[in-house]
Amino acid sequence: MKLVTVILNVAMFVFTCFVLIAEGISRETGYIFLIFLLLFVPVFNLSMILSERGHDDWLDFHLRKKASDKQVGTDSLSSGKVVLKIAAIACNIILLGLSCWAFVSQYPHPRESGFILFTAIIFLTPIISLVALAYYKQ
Repeated sequence: MKLVTVILNVAMFVFTCFVLIAEGISRETGYIFLIFLLLFVPVFNLSMILSERGHDDWLDFHLRKKASDKQVGTDSLSSGKVVLKIAAIACNIILLGLSCWAFVSQYPHPRESGFILFTAIIFLTPIISLVALAYYKQ
């Protein structure tokens, strides 16, 4: 699952860069925010998925007993990682919602050869990334 997630995130970043080179940047605020998310979220997902620090369960909502100063350092690191994981999940949900908005607001769509592939990557990447972030230990 990690491999598929990595491939989709890299593909989304590369395709977004190609579209920006070919079409340019929109002047509307909503689309500027969408472009930012299309470039930022894949990088954020990759950093979260490929990180090597572990967690014990999904969002680490359990409480640990702090026996020593070393344990306290590990717990604060773990809680920071939980915040980043929640932020990554939220960014993927926002990206998915904003992508749906952009798809609906730009109807009828162009008859370009890569449009269907780009649309599929934009919608699949946040969904697969959400699954990878939610169910796999990091």
